[in-house]
Amino acid sequence: MNFDLEDKLNEYVKRNDLDSAIRIAESELSKIPETEFHQLIGMNLLHLESKLDKYISNFYSSVKLKYALSFGKNLKALYCEMNGFTINYDRWFIDLFSFSEIAQEDYEWLADYDHLTKNDLTLTGFENLQKVYEDVYKNKKYEIPEIEQAYEVAELLIILRLQELFRETYKNAKSNGKKWTEFPMFVTAHDYEMIYKTE
Repeated sequence: MNFDLEDKLNEYVKRNDLDSAIRIAESELSKIPETEFHQLIGMNLLHLESKLDKYISNFYSSVKLKYALSFGKNLKALYCEMNGFTINYDRWFIDLFSFSEIAQEDYEWLADYDHLTKNDLTLTGFENLQKVYEDVYKNKKYEIPEIEQAYEVAELLIILRLQELFRETYKNAKSNGKKWTEFPMFVTAHDYEMIYKTE
């Protein structure tokens, strides 16, 4: 993991400036000698927007009812976690979680969710990259310097693209009056510190 780059990108993510974060990550990737990971430059997940909208809407409908039936608990926030995608290259997916308690100082509270989705949502469009991750692991290519460097930038760029998908989905759902946009959604992948919060 490129912790310096993650810290730098995280500053932009916290300011809700995903466009700058993506630009910086793509620029860093382009400085590395060409690898299979470079196909990620310019790619996004925005084709999944309507599917994600429906997925969040369905989850919101089910948890809204559960909170209505539970005394003293109200929905405060939602959380999306992508699976540990670098080592689970066969399928990339997300799960959603809901919370009645959140904290401001850190993200330890993300472990104490009330409800989670019964079914995950498969992320499509990056299948060629999944094959690249598989090739790197199966053929132990991680030892090759440019592959290691590109790998470390690519993993952060993939998370940024997921966060971009949520930003755009929330923006359009808000303009269509979807109630779930009133609740913040925190978005990242398993075991990553770079967490985006929808506005």
